[in-house]
Amino acid sequence: MQSFLSIRNLGKKFGQFTALEDISLDIEKGEFVCFLGPSGCGKTTLLRMIAGLEECQKGEIWQGGKEITPLPPEKRDFGIVFQSYALFPNLTVYDNIAFGLHNQGKSQSDVHVLVNEWLETVGLPDSGHKYPGQLSGGQQQRVALARALALSPGLLLLDEPLSALDAKVRVKLRESIRALQKRLGITTVMVTHDQEEAMAMADRIVVMNHGHIEQVGTSKAIYQKPASKFVAQFVGSMNFLDGIVDQQNKTHVGETTVAVDPVCRQNDRVLLGIRPEDLTFGEGTSELPVTVENMEFQGTFVRAECSPRGWKSRKNIKVDVPIHQLSGLAISPGSQSSIVLQEQHIHVFPPEAF
Repeated sequence: MQSFLSIRNLGKKFGQFTALEDISLDIEKGEFVCFLGPSGCGKTTLLRMIAGLEECQKGEIWQGGKEITPLPPEKRDFGIVFQSYALFPNLTVYDNIAFGLHNQGKSQSDVHVLVNEWLETVGLPDSGHKYPGQLSGGQQQRVALARALALSPGLLLLDEPLSALDAKVRVKLRESIRALQKRLGITTVMVTHDQEEAMAMADRIVVMNHGHIEQVGTSKAIYQKPASKFVAQFVGSMNFLDGIVDQQNKTHVGETTVAVDPVCRQNDRVLLGIRPEDLTFGEGTSELPVTVENMEFQGTFVRAECSPRGWKSRKNIKVDVPIHQLSGLAISPGSQSSIVLQEQHIHVFPPEAF
């Protein structure tokens, strides 16, 4: 079965800087896909190449079984919403949404029906007469979304549409966008640097770094089975422990033997990753002595920052303790304890990850 959007071996350079190198990706019809990564990783360049706003120097882009690589933006079937809203400040909300519909040659009566339908859909039925400057940031972004969707595009592109909004508005609007996308079944590609946003909204996440795709998968897969050290530390919080593989192929952290499958030769160093919520205080078969340095209240849990005792770690170790468990633990800043490593939660990375 042919994918709705197919990206094949894309490459892009700006002078000597390689923005994208050999990017290939297939997106199915109706999917919500997020490009996630730090600034400069290539995610926005990739979105702009899909839109035709950046030239493809190498590779092909296919949409709906048709190659669109050489087509200018106006000949491509997409709607786009930018971080900056990009509304016409001198036009009313009604006229902003109607603008593209008039350009499509629709009659005045059809435009009137469509604009009012979309104002209702995005929760702004009484704001058609207002100007963008009279609306909040979240409301302006809803108008920008209505303007893009009113044209009935086959593909919706979202370029960090929520990053200019405050936290509460951002959460509310991301829920609205996701619900609307599901209801309409429109194929959607969103660029974001916010891991929480990507994990909450996307069917699949494309994690990017230095112009490459590090991993593609569901939120759960990327969080629970990161394919590289970069993904492990970029998505969520991760502790990294130095390990050594002995001649019996056993992995050691300090004096503690950890039952994991090594990914390297004997006598090699290995990097073990474990998330703060997967560590516990107490006694077990694989425990490491620590001193509690600091405790930070995080609402539903307390994050304890611990330094190693008698073993080496490049950074302090973070342990997340659920609030309901805290009263049963005799821990406080300055106290000595042990953290238990649960092998089923340990991620093993090869020596080149150092």
